[in-house]
Amino acid sequence: MIFFIAFVALLCLSTGFAAWKGGPPERIAAGFYWTAWLITLFASPQAMDRWRTVEIGYLLIDAALLLGLGAIALRANRIWPMAAVSLQLIIVVGHAAKALDPRLLGSAYAIMSVFWPYLQLLILAGGTWAYWRRTRTHGAVPSWSSFSRP
Repeated sequence: MIFFIAFVALLCLSTGFAAWKGGPPERIAAGFYWTAWLITLFASPQAMDRWRTVEIGYLLIDAALLLGLGAIALRANRIWPMAAVSLQLIIVVGHAAKALDPRLLGSAYAIMSVFWPYLQLLILAGGTWAYWRRTRTHGAVPSWSSFSRP
């Protein structure tokens, strides 16, 4: 229960900070994280069966989040989304590893799926802070890379 409370607190703080002081990429990512988390609450399997088989609901949510973060990473004039999408890829690969080898320990599968979002939210907060600091010292900075514009 303590990990759930810590995650919700980190989610609220990091995404709230991103919505308050971040640019469009940070705000969009914050929305993606909230959407994924809220959908995850409804896709949550029974506690007894959790992590014994591939979590299909979680896999679909994590794959969608990977695509969303990947789009941000490709278009944003930021570095932090590359780290966030890399961690999300690890999560999706964790689902694939469990699918390929059902004997994979449930604890290993859980760690691969649950640990990285904490770091992703810290990265979002760090990226938001860097953007906010940069705009305070250099004025407006473009949110999207010039090669991504039509």
